[in-house]
Amino acid sequence: MTHPPRFQVVSVAEHADRLHEPFTMIDLVTLDDLVLSLYLCQGAMPQHRHLDQDELFLVYSGTVSLESDWGTAILRPGELAVAPKGLGHRTSSLLRSTVLLLQPRLMINRRNGDRRFFASRDLGRLEKVNVTAVGSQIMVAHTPIVLADVDTCALNLVLCTGVGPWKTAETYDSLVYCFVGQVDVESEEEIASLHQGELTHVPKGTVYRLSSAQEALVLQVLRHRQPNQALGE
Repeated sequence: MTHPPRFQVVSVAEHADRLHEPFTMIDLVTLDDLVLSLYLCQGAMPQHRHLDQDELFLVYSGTVSLESDWGTAILRPGELAVAPKGLGHRTSSLLRSTVLLLQPRLMINRRNGDRRFFASRDLGRLEKVNVTAVGSQIMVAHTPIVLADVDTCALNLVLCTGVGPWKTAETYDSLVYCFVGQVDVESEEEIASLHQGELTHVPKGTVYRLSSAQEALVLQVLRHRQPNQALGE
């Protein structure tokens, strides 16, 4: 009996080509109660706030203005910022731009007030993170660097070169997104090759490792019990 592949490769570019109307959205992958989506930002969204949802914005193409009660961050490709729950905000762009959006979506009504208020709560301003700039400072391969927190998950950046150690997704789903280069995601049963701009969902309980013939930068979404401090704190 042939089993379906565990790792389904998703191309962000292919989904971006399917977006035509401003602020239309495509869900790329669901990780337990988190959803990674892609939306087309063109024009301006109304100002709004989420009482129980952190939102992470990572620009894929174009230039996006993230306006908030804490000020405005101009995000270009490869730059991200988090709008924590309770913060009034909106995104806007004069031209066609595409944005990866990571946010909790499932069972929000059951967990209201149970999650921490993560993003730079003491600074009172949006923090912009340039993924490429952080990646250029990583000296040790296969060691995750926390870029931001969303809900009880961390968005990590990993420098991949050679073969990394085996790890387990344990009791939560994970995600691997090839940000720069090419990386192989290998389980005991199969290998998925990700090129730049491609991602795959790692189901809970999967034993896997990352490898790359040349240097590659990988973004991973991983659950953690205790949130790490935001970059710069």
